[in-house]
Amino acid sequence: MSSHTASLTPDDPYDPRLATRASGLLRGFNQAGVLSAADVHVARRLGRLGGEADERVLLAAALTVRGVRLGSVCLDLTAVRDAVAGDEALGVPVDTSAPAAADGLAWPEPATWLHACSMSPLVDTDPAQAVGEAPPMRLVDGLLYLDRYWQQEQVVRAELDTRTTGADLSVDTDAVRAALTGLFPGAAPDRQRLAAAMTALRPLTVLVGGPGTGKTTTVARLLALLRRLPGDEPRIALAAPTGKAAARLQGTVQQSGLGLEDVQAQTIHRLLGRQPGSRSRFRHHRDNRLPYDVVVVDETSMVSLTLMSRLCEAVRPDARLVLVGDPDQLASVEAGAVLGDVVERPPPPLVGPRRQLGQLAAADLGPDGSTSHEVAACVVRLSVTHRFGAEIAELAAAIRGNDPDGVLELLRAGGPAVSFVDTD
Repeated sequence: MSSHTASLTPDDPYDPRLATRASGLLRGFNQAGVLSAADVHVARRLGRLGGEADERVLLAAALTVRGVRLGSVCLDLTAVRDAVAGDEALGVPVDTSAPAAADGLAWPEPATWLHACSMSPLVDTDPAQAVGEAPPMRLVDGLLYLDRYWQQEQVVRAELDTRTTGADLSVDTDAVRAALTGLFPGAAPDRQRLAAAMTALRPLTVLVGGPGTGKTTTVARLLALLRRLPGDEPRIALAAPTGKAAARLQGTVQQSGLGLEDVQAQTIHRLLGRQPGSRSRFRHHRDNRLPYDVVVVDETSMVSLTLMSRLCEAVRPDARLVLVGDPDQLASVEAGAVLGDVVERPPPPLVGPRRQLGQLAAADLGPDGSTSHEVAACVVRLSVTHRFGAEIAELAAAIRGNDPDGVLELLRAGGPAVSFVDTD
């Protein structure tokens, strides 16, 4: 098929991309290359099981399934038309100038579409409804979810909120201060030191930063700090979404020279104990918690919402959970951008001042000793690049920020690591 073709060709009744029994809105959106045959089949099946015949609701269901397929766990019905325009679903570029393409389809009017979904037997609109015999979809704050993903989102939210709002852990402040001095001898502000202090005090630390900012080095130092505190040596688990990432994490930690040669890393699935025949059920869960005192997860941006919810349920409430990664890198191959959402969320309203954190890392919190919204939400962002020059870091930030003028300005300014070459 030509790359300029805007829609699937209905002339071939055996085209596997076509849901041949679909009609109405589902058929039109399928032929336009917006919905896959699988999206349509799931929506039609839900309609049959739930007694729903409204084309608008079935279209919303199919688009929600499509969103999960493309990595999003919810659908904003008021904005989906703009989001779909120009998308290359099914490998078929959508030409928005063509009458049969996404922009020329019969999109329902958003207000009536939302109302139809809210009245559907397929949709629950109660955000307080617990797990049980709930409908297969849920509409909350204008966002439409498949119910399982809404439930998983609530698990992650509740677990992280509990860790964020809880009291500081009981530690020997003097011992923490002495360990920090030994591991971070410099007096200048150091966000790595702040991350280590937070891990000593809080049951949750979210450590983020771009490439070369020292995230893994910080992990080694904070683990060394925890081992230097009085009391029993903490049981440590290192995990990552893939075997390659786990091996890289283990190698850096073991070679840090901080006495961590015995610390092993593994995949998150192996840590939780995968059950034969299931991709989402594990041996460790809310009723059979992990035995570790510290759980560190690297490359968290790759962790799907489903896997993160299982992990949060399995970590003991009194254990420290450290999430590490770059929210601008290595997106999950499944649905949910968990790390990005965790970093962007405001702190829960019950978060109070971090007095002990201010006592241990005052220089790292700003001139007035105050904490930012990120720190209040247990997020520490590393920004100093150690792996390459400042010019490359600034250029990468401009590219990620979609700032073409800034990119050209940095290139033309030049430097030891950046140059701009004109060609014919």
